[in-house]
Amino acid sequence: MSVEGEAEMLLNVDNLTKGFERRARSAVREGAQDFADQLQANTPVSDEDHSGLEHLAAAVKVAGVSTKTGNYSADIGYDKTKGPIAHFPNSGTSKQDPQHFVEKTQSEMRTRVLEDFIKNLRVGD
Repeated sequence: MSVEGEAEMLLNVDNLTKGFERRARSAVREGAQDFADQLQANTPVSDEDHSGLEHLAAAVKVAGVSTKTGNYSADIGYDKTKGPIAHFPNSGTSKQDPQHFVEKTQSEMRTRVLEDFIKNLRVGD
């Protein structure tokens, strides 16, 4: 790309930033949903349910896109009922070996989420 003059440069910058907000939110939303789907698939389901509530895998939730910190983000995790106990099967207890399904999901999804971001933020698509 060659730019001649200040006006053309400003027009190119304006074209780059046009629609960025929408594309950024879409990128974060898509990446968060993909991560949540994989977290749900990786979350172990036991035949025993001592809580009398739904299984942990069914409690995976995705929050809306937020810009409170100045960055686009979406919280992914478990709902308020099952969330406080999710760390027990993930990190283990004295009677249960750790399963590390959260960490497994993070490592599996890192590249895919970045691909989602690049796909959504690419200019001209």
